[in-house]
Amino acid sequence: MDTMSSMNTMKRYIIVVLLTLIVSSCGKIPINGNLDGRWQIMKIAYASGEEEMPERAYYSVALHTINLMKVDVTSQTGNMEYTGDSLFVVMPISKVEDLLPFGMNGTEQRFGVKELTSKHLILQSDYARLEFRKF
Repeated sequence: MDTMSSMNTMKRYIIVVLLTLIVSSCGKIPINGNLDGRWQIMKIAYASGEEEMPERAYYSVALHTINLMKVDVTSQTGNMEYTGDSLFVVMPISKVEDLLPFGMNGTEQRFGVKELTSKHLILQSDYARLEFRKF
């Protein structure tokens, strides 16, 4: 009986240690599912009918933060709220002209999430439709 008790205690101890290692090694746990990560903009189709394929432009999502980056040009950081079928982005210190290359025509933008997989993302607003690939 004493051996069984010490085995159960050892099992509990091992489980606690393993869970602690798993949680601490992950850092911040993604809360946005497949949306978290870096996305490269492949195409912007504007409501006007024009299309653009920006070079080296990215959205990076983590927790409630979004970073819009065009390599060697600009980096804009803001807040976002993801609800599954929509993404609401607020860029409080950005200028509208700095957001235009990212398919946004205001410092607050609501996107419909038309497609989201581990590799592809399509966002749609009144202003533009953005197609991404996971980078």
